[in-house]
Amino acid sequence: MRLAVAGQRVVDETLAAKVDGYRTNDLPAAHKAALALADALMTQPGQIGPQLVAELKRHFTDQQLVEITVDVMKWNGQKVPVALGTDAALEDELTDLVFDERGNWVR
Repeated sequence: MRLAVAGQRVVDETLAAKVDGYRTNDLPAAHKAALALADALMTQPGQIGPQLVAELKRHFTDQQLVEITVDVMKWNGQKVPVALGTDAALEDELTDLVFDERGNWVR
């Protein structure tokens, strides 16, 4: 996402480095909690324990947590077919990602 997408600069290298090292940098606690949730959802969802849940609930409402979870999962839906080897190769079917001023995916 940090690459220029459809002519937009989505994330600069400084922010990308902060996201990559979120556990040990100066990002706000809410951002760190959301990134920890995203990491867990993408790699070890069964490892989301009470400590992370408590931290998330300090910063987000239940509705916001559902929204974050669904948003992370929609960007990772390809993992199941890739893991099962049922994904089809794409040829000339890629499209640009376009985001609005708030960072929401538009098309």
